[in-house]
Amino acid sequence: MRSEEPFTNPAAWSEQTYRDRGADLEAVLDAALREKSFEGVPIDHSRVGLAGHSLGGYTVLGLAGAWPSWKDPRVKAVLAVSPYCAPFFKTGDLGHLGVPVMYQGGSGDVAVTPTVARPGGAYELTAPPKCFVEFAMAGHPAWTQANPLRHGPIKQYALAFFDRYLKGVTSPDPLAALVNSPRPLSVRRLEYVEK
Repeated sequence: MRSEEPFTNPAAWSEQTYRDRGADLEAVLDAALREKSFEGVPIDHSRVGLAGHSLGGYTVLGLAGAWPSWKDPRVKAVLAVSPYCAPFFKTGDLGHLGVPVMYQGGSGDVAVTPTVARPGGAYELTAPPKCFVEFAMAGHPAWTQANPLRHGPIKQYALAFFDRYLKGVTSPDPLAALVNSPRPLSVRRLEYVEK
């Protein structure tokens, strides 16, 4: 896929860059919320979470309000996995998303994860509640079928995040339980700021 703007020049990106991706995701969300259930499970319209990988991470952060004109008030939590987020640093608004965000990255994902993890990066700029999990030796495809090696822990942290912030599970807090437990070898870095 050819980028509308070069990935190497995130300062050239604006709220119009890939706006169609945000519109597509909103159309899917509209269709899903028109349904009464998903595989027999009632859909709770007040608990909408989005997850996206790479440019999908860019899209879900945009819909959470990183691009203010994209903000969808139905979005209550975002899981951004190895997200392309550099365009938000100069002209976006990561500091005022108003929803919990979990970033996932990998120590082998040298093109994207450093923009999340570095001082002044996406994680630091994002207001709490926020969480960052960096998986050891995970490259950019670690969240795809191309490399399922870390899918177990990736899913464990993602589910704990959504259980906490979409289902409202607080006793015990499943995310805090993971953060306060000894880190598995698959997790290189783990940070969680609730307030």
